[in-house]
Amino acid sequence: MPIVMPSQGPFIRLRGVVRHGAAIATSPLLVGALLAQTISGDAAYERVVTAWAAQSTLEAKFDQRITNPILGRTVTSRGVFLQQRPGRIAVTFSDPVGDRIVSDGKHLWVYLPSSTPGQVLKLSADADGAMVPDLLGALFEAPRRTFTISGGEPATIEGRKTRRVVLVPRVAANVPFQRATVWIDDQDPRPVRVQLLDEQGVERTITLTSWSPNAALPVNAFTFIPPKGVKVVTKIPGSK
Repeated sequence: MPIVMPSQGPFIRLRGVVRHGAAIATSPLLVGALLAQTISGDAAYERVVTAWAAQSTLEAKFDQRITNPILGRTVTSRGVFLQQRPGRIAVTFSDPVGDRIVSDGKHLWVYLPSSTPGQVLKLSADADGAMVPDLLGALFEAPRRTFTISGGEPATIEGRKTRRVVLVPRVAANVPFQRATVWIDDQDPRPVRVQLLDEQGVERTITLTSWSPNAALPVNAFTFIPPKGVKVVTKIPGSK
């Protein structure tokens, strides 16, 4: 999902699992309830993966909150996310107005005048970090064995009944997050909210307020022309 961005599990929890496990062994009804809950989580995730594979375009509105414990601050934003597979993504922010991120299949353009005025970042589409905006693809296109999947508890998000599913990468280097929590709609095969935690402890919460798969998109949706007078930077600041 969108946006270029600038961590837990103690032994006592393991002891708790062992203790509860002993109780579960004597309670078949509890075992059945927990098993059904796990299957619900897996099934909800599989529904979204299957639906995602069948769609070629997407238009979705989103609200986003990013909490950075290192800086001790939280920032919010909102906008529209467009995608045409493979490789084309456009994020147009309504707040902050003017910010835009576009992947046209060849290059990734990052134009954030709200935070870095006077410049636009241009990267090759195959450069390290160039596809970070496609977080939904990282969640739903990766092979299922990429994640350890748990959860499945019911939760209501934005008035929708959902299942809470937790995805933990088996190999941290394979995806741009340490843990993902996805609230999946009970009726439609779509995510309602996604929460990502990276290795620095930065937490990104994206609530998808609309979801239109296979939408008809404008022909110039993935075209970016740098504004006049803006400097084009071809390296991520601080990289070698």
